[in-house]
Amino acid sequence: MSGLSDLSRLLDLRSLREERARAAVSVAASRLQNAERAVLVAEAEIDRHDRETGQKEQRFFAAMGMRPVTENELGRSRDLLGISDQKREGLVVARDEARQTVATRQTELTAVQAEWRQRLFERDKLSEAQDRLRRQELGRSDAASELEAEEMSADRMRMSC
Repeated sequence: MSGLSDLSRLLDLRSLREERARAAVSVAASRLQNAERAVLVAEAEIDRHDRETGQKEQRFFAAMGMRPVTENELGRSRDLLGISDQKREGLVVARDEARQTVATRQTELTAVQAEWRQRLFERDKLSEAQDRLRRQELGRSDAASELEAEEMSADRMRMSC
């Protein structure tokens, strides 16, 4: 029964590999969700920045309409708008990096899912082989028992004659 025990140990190892692969799928899926959330946060930050900048611009233009603006105020406002544009560019870069992370995480998830499916397939094949070997062993055992019973019956018949 060495073949059956070796196969059982191999099946246990394959099952462990399949479990590890399934855990890797869970981790990759979680990382993907975190990356997707980061993209949503980055996009919300850009939207918030755009709203705030738009409100500041509206206040500035409203103030210009009511009174003349000095050259210093105009320069300060231009500087503030330049800083705002730089901040927006930084936010866009952060969002693009988050999107790239999502793409990377999706690729990772696809890879670990494929590995998990392969491990599952390997485990199932070994399980089928183990079942076949177990049935063969059981058949041999039944045949040996039947042969022994027949021999004992034949011996009894010989003794009684």
